[in-house]
Amino acid sequence: MIEKAIFISSLEDFRYVTKDYTRLYFGVEFCERLIPSVKQLNNALSFSQENKLDFTFMTPFVTDKGIARLEPLFDYLDNQVVQKAEIIINDWGVLNLLNKRKWNGLLALGRLLTKQKRGPRIMNIRDKLPERALEHFKQSNIDVPILSEFLIEKGIQRVELDNLLQGISRPDAILKGSLYFPYAYVTVTRYCLSSFSRNKSVNLRSISPCDKECLKHNFKLHHKSMPVDLLLRGNAQFFKNNKLPEDLDALNIDRLVFEPKIPA
Repeated sequence: MIEKAIFISSLEDFRYVTKDYTRLYFGVEFCERLIPSVKQLNNALSFSQENKLDFTFMTPFVTDKGIARLEPLFDYLDNQVVQKAEIIINDWGVLNLLNKRKWNGLLALGRLLTKQKRGPRIMNIRDKLPERALEHFKQSNIDVPILSEFLIEKGIQRVELDNLLQGISRPDAILKGSLYFPYAYVTVTRYCLSSFSRNKSVNLRSISPCDKECLKHNFKLHHKSMPVDLLLRGNAQFFKNNKLPEDLDALNIDRLVFEPKIPA
């Protein structure tokens, strides 16, 4: 049975939630500056409970400032009685923090840490690769037994995956997987290229002040070496892939995560 989830980063995106979904993802993956407030988290959790949706809280990669912003949110979740509540971590420091706090909900490893081979240019050489090389590009190190066992020891119960253009292979996968669509993450930096839309003289080698330009502007990037367009939102790049794998069960994937908008 495939669980259907929807991922939103903003309360205004509740409008995308329909009865097709049984789980709500809420939060941000890519920028600590967009971490929600306790009030926003409370509103999202209340919405999920009112609509009988299981709840997943998404967290990004962080600095010490980001950790400080997450702690009151974890305090809040600790004090809620939420069946099947889940936290997705995209930073090893956050996993360490949650282990120290003895978080007793579900834990999932975010797609920033699953180390898939996401570069679209793989498709330029796909038909020229030996079968074993192509199989390598379809896999992730999270399915290597020693790493899977380490993750389970740290409380991880599932892994979050992108829908790669070259396909996915998970032979003998131990951990259940969630597959995101239609937007697949490619890469992220601490520098936000969207800030260029505010000030064309901004220093491209520095981390500039944030006016949350990513909430106002998205960009399509095209280059002849790329088989698909790249989509830029804030400090992260994506490509779009609507074609889902045919046999999700064989990939040990039991959850689909729909992104109505390019995620933050």
